[in-house]
Amino acid sequence: REAESFKEQGNAYYAKKDYNEAYNYYTKAIDTCPNNASYYGNRAATLMMLGRFREALGDAQQSVRLDDSFVRGHLREGKCHLSLGNAMAASRCFQRVLELDHKNSQAQQELKNASTVLEYEKIAEVDFEKRDFRKVVFCMDRALEFAPACHRFKILKAECLALLGRYPEAQSVA
Repeated sequence: REAESFKEQGNAYYAKKDYNEAYNYYTKAIDTCPNNASYYGNRAATLMMLGRFREALGDAQQSVRLDDSFVRGHLREGKCHLSLGNAMAASRCFQRVLELDHKNSQAQQELKNASTVLEYEKIAEVDFEKRDFRKVVFCMDRALEFAPACHRFKILKAECLALLGRYPEAQSVA
């Protein structure tokens, strides 16, 4: 009962977009009742809103460890993987959602997004070998639209900007 009360308070703060307070209450719910998948799922959503994707990934993974049929947990895990630039792992999560709910339109869209990121990665790899650094920068910009927290993509973009002599931009990205 106490944990549910904490969760409801967290939900109220989340609705008001006060994600730091929501995080605190979801944490209290987890501390009170550590085996509830939805508490981890809610905290993962809050961490995602705060841009803390690595931490959110851990909570999302814990939510699906506790309940493998928790669709929102798999969705959040996939979105975290994608934001961090791991499109293959993201694809696996979204495919799991579609196994549980084959009509889930969010998972269908996110699966397309993950495929898009993989495609830009492949193109960038080929263009880097060809020393077409402008095109690599273009591909990394597109990939970063789906994977804003991916350090690997940012570093590759910065490297290519430097190779193009665009040092202030490279420094800014790095």
